Parts: sequence; C-alpha cells; structure tokens
Amino acid sequence: MNKKEKEFFLKMLEKERERVSKNISYAREVIEKGEKGVPTHIADYGTDEFEKDLEVGLSNSESQILKALEIAIKKIKDGTYGICEGCKKKIPKERLKAIPYARFCIKCQTEREKSEK
Repeated sequence: MNKKEKEFFLKMLEKERERVSKNISYAREVIEKGEKGVPTHIADYGTDEFEKDLEVGLSNSESQILKALEIAIKKIKDGTYGICEGCKKKIPKERLKAIPYARFCIKCQTEREKSEK
C-alpha cells in the first residue's frame, strides 16, 4: 500500500472514529436521561425500557466498532494495515473501502463466522 492510499484510509478511519464516538456519547446521554425520568403512564414505562435497551445494544455494538477502528489506525501507523490476520494476504482495497476496519479477508472472515456457529 502506497503513502497516498495509507493517507486515504487513515482519513476514512479517523472520520468513522469521530462518527462512532459521537454516537456512543449520544447513546450514553439518552440512557442517563432515561434513568432520571419517571413515566406518567405504564405504557410509557415499556416504551422507555425498550428505547433504553436499544440504546444500550447500539452503544455496545458501536464500542466494538470503535475498538476495531483504533486497531486499524494503529496498523496503518505500524505498516500492517490491509493484511489479513488469518492468511496474511492482502485484503482487497474494495473490502477496506466498504469496511475500513476489516481485519480479515472475505474467505477468512467467512471461515471465522462458520466456526463461531
């Protein structure tokens, strides 16, 4: 991967990291506000709980993505970005453009998902 491509992916990763960080902050605010409010009707309580659970789930998912983004940024800096952690081959640039924090090529990722089931 040349210097221009590394800069492109670094900017993409940093922009995505900023977006995800904002989403996590927003989710935390919603959760904290929900804990302070008292619903006036029992139906509101159910809606509040559903929204809280949804925000917690999204926050956890976003936190995992944030960790993956941090790892990818570190890999760009140490020169290992775009190398599959499974087979050690280059991850296609098209895959990195779609999922810039991808750690595995499609073949290795598919094998990992099958073995997790």
